[in-house]
Amino acid sequence: MSTPRNAEYTKLYNKKTFLRLLRPSPLSRAEVARRMGLSRAAASLIAEELLREGFLTEAPVATPVPSGRPPIALSIAKDAAYALGVYLNRDGCTAGVVSLAGETVAKARFRLESEGRTEMLAEKLQSLLDASAVPREKLIGVGVSAPGPLDMEEGKILNPPRFSLWHGTALASPLEGALRLPVYVENNASSLARYHLGKPEAQGSENFLLLLVDSGIGSGVVLGGKLFYGAAAFTGELGHTTVKLDGRLCACGNRGCLEAYAAIPSLLAGTRFSSWEDVVNERLVATDAAALFEAEAEYLSAGVVSLANLLALDTVLLSGDLCYEGEAIASRLSALCNARILRRDRTPIAILPTHMGKDVKPLAAADIVFDRYLRV
Repeated sequence: MSTPRNAEYTKLYNKKTFLRLLRPSPLSRAEVARRMGLSRAAASLIAEELLREGFLTEAPVATPVPSGRPPIALSIAKDAAYALGVYLNRDGCTAGVVSLAGETVAKARFRLESEGRTEMLAEKLQSLLDASAVPREKLIGVGVSAPGPLDMEEGKILNPPRFSLWHGTALASPLEGALRLPVYVENNASSLARYHLGKPEAQGSENFLLLLVDSGIGSGVVLGGKLFYGAAAFTGELGHTTVKLDGRLCACGNRGCLEAYAAIPSLLAGTRFSSWEDVVNERLVATDAAALFEAEAEYLSAGVVSLANLLALDTVLLSGDLCYEGEAIASRLSALCNARILRRDRTPIAILPTHMGKDVKPLAAADIVFDRYLRV
């Protein structure tokens, strides 16, 4: 009785693994077979089925070959499936309709500051879906990326500091009702961490921290090539670890949190600077800018070193406002962290800025959906 079920599971697993492998870039059947540990004949059977179902396309490899037939590369079809990616933060909302192949086909940016913001969000998202002209049957879900802490299982925003209008807001259920699509909610930093997994800036690391620094501090942790979640799907809140006993009162209610010192508004409070860009631009000519730059590096290094010692991370990816001329802060953080981590004499930690393109936020939010879609 279990054989048909197991065979069906194996078939579905192989098809979804096939699609996962092809999302980053086109591959030949032979290369997919090698990576999956299948025979070329078995890989070809899976490819043919996915081609018939409209998930894949094929074309000759562009690289010329000395002689003979050029190899055929398989890639995700541009119209295979779509997700709506919604990136909420303290500055507003960026949304995009994204294909499984990684193309943004429609996008919008708007603010949601009034009462009834969930209903307003649903209306704006429906308008975006209508404008995209994507066939309804090819839409597989909505991914909402938002500041934490969140209740991911309930699809609810809890109490993120400086995000009080959204405190206690359930997103998944009302959006599902309005849009008639499954809705998944995840922490901003976690969605960005997953998006960068396998990208060149991660340098092949499968154990890294994505540190998101802007009006707050978020952290997404990847361990063993997978996004890390704790109890009740709660993910990392490095910004609310203590860096100063009896320190400043944080918006979360505790004292001495990293976010109370190193979030950009906290760092700049009471100074003449209005942005991190101003600090970076003046750090080499103004003493006060240099002091703020150094303070930011010191605060962040305290959090990074603690986490790196606990989890043996080998890479930190910097994201958010901190990535303005990000090589400078990355270099200073690298010096501080590698002087302090326990394994400094054996395996130094790499600290690298990410370069967020204009569509990274909705792409990362849409990946929340695609990640679930391609699970078995």
